[in-house]
Amino acid sequence: MARRSNVDAPALLLPAPRSLGALVEEHGGTLDPGLEGLLVRGIAPVEAAGPEHLAPVFARRYLTAARSSGALLLVDASLAPNVAPGRRWVHPRAPFALASILETLAPPPPPDERHLAHIEPGAEVDPTASIGPFAVLRAGAVIGPGTRIEPHAVIHGGSRIGARVLVGASAVVGRPGFGWAEAPSGGVVRVPQLGGVIIEDDVELGPLCTVDAGTLGPTRIGRGAKLDAHVHVGHNAQIGAGSLIAAQSGFAGSSRLGPGALVGGQVGVADHVTVGAGARLAAKAGVIGDVPEGATFGGYPAVDKARWLRAMARALGEGGGRGRKE
Repeated sequence: MARRSNVDAPALLLPAPRSLGALVEEHGGTLDPGLEGLLVRGIAPVEAAGPEHLAPVFARRYLTAARSSGALLLVDASLAPNVAPGRRWVHPRAPFALASILETLAPPPPPDERHLAHIEPGAEVDPTASIGPFAVLRAGAVIGPGTRIEPHAVIHGGSRIGARVLVGASAVVGRPGFGWAEAPSGGVVRVPQLGGVIIEDDVELGPLCTVDAGTLGPTRIGRGAKLDAHVHVGHNAQIGAGSLIAAQSGFAGSSRLGPGALVGGQVGVADHVTVGAGARLAAKAGVIGDVPEGATFGGYPAVDKARWLRAMARALGEGGGRGRKE
């Protein structure tokens, strides 16, 4: 089956046309002269947008399409010098402006359907929380105000979930972590994980995330952290406030991710490793040692970005040389 391109995507229509001037007054940024009265009827990808559509231009790969487009362009300020004036709405935080507009078009959240969930006696659920069908809340779980638990999620006892948290479908929070001790007679025995989990306010856990209970103290997800689908957080790990973690990344037991860190997809962080505040981990990085604050690491074993890129260039160069000899 042929892959659909953005050209095939229909525009998202606004409930009623809005003037560009009104949008700028509401969301900030600056317009090219003479655009204030032009009407926006919808939002579309730049490759498919028409004259009455607002089209986002947030990355260099869209510049060619933007230069030939007749749409009204919401341009990130960093790219504005590369787009000729005439149909630009330039914004220092253009993705935020787009998100604010799209929020007005988003459907309302699903209703509370806790009557279709399994909530054990002893689980504390705030009246303003929303619980999806077939979710399981074990005795001792605490769910804060405005939190949404999506269908089939499982929240074990000892898990304390704060306010306005989103727990994605089929996520599992507070299950005993992966801890084992060798027995004198041979084999291993499970180490009870009794420390629970604390998820602070405004966190988002994507579908199928798992957050294991700590051993003696809680595994903690800091305020405002956002975890994509299939992210695993091992027992005793600490995820810093405001960190962003892409899909399929994993954090082994007792690892620490500092506040504001950015983690690419399929990253692995070894046990007891500390990643400093504001650090960036490139996709598929294998982190087996500490990462300084603000550093960018990639590769396996993960090293500083400049060193990683030099090693990749050298490896590709040597491979290319062998290929030419052959």
